[in-house]
Amino acid sequence: MSQKKIILTERFKDDIKFYVRKKKYTKIESDIATVMKELKEGNLIGDRLEDLNIPEGTAVYKVRVANSSANVGKSNGFRLLYYVVIEEKIYLVTIYSKKDDVRVISDEQIELLIRNIPIEENSGENLN
Repeated sequence: MSQKKIILTERFKDDIKFYVRKKKYTKIESDIATVMKELKEGNLIGDRLEDLNIPEGTAVYKVRVANSSANVGKSNGFRLLYYVVIEEKIYLVTIYSKKDDVRVISDEQIELLIRNIPIEENSGENLN
């Protein structure tokens, strides 16, 4: 199985910065490292989101991630959404804390985020 290219969208980078600034999510980058490793190895983990109006042949997945900064498990941790466009590229779309109600997004918002991803985006997997 070939390695996948992980591309961080601007929204995803902004979400990470938002949570790091909140001080109670200081370990978010290490919390998502395992997910990124799995995705890079080609393991499409998490739940596939169905009934989204996105291009055929693509998929969006939601992964539950523990928040080790708050000592809570996956059920009260983060939700990371990623978009699989072609077999070699995975776009990290957004991440939000389940406890942060104002940042939880609807299906319509997910579809809008997907439509606004510049597929040529080549920002790589650096979080900085």
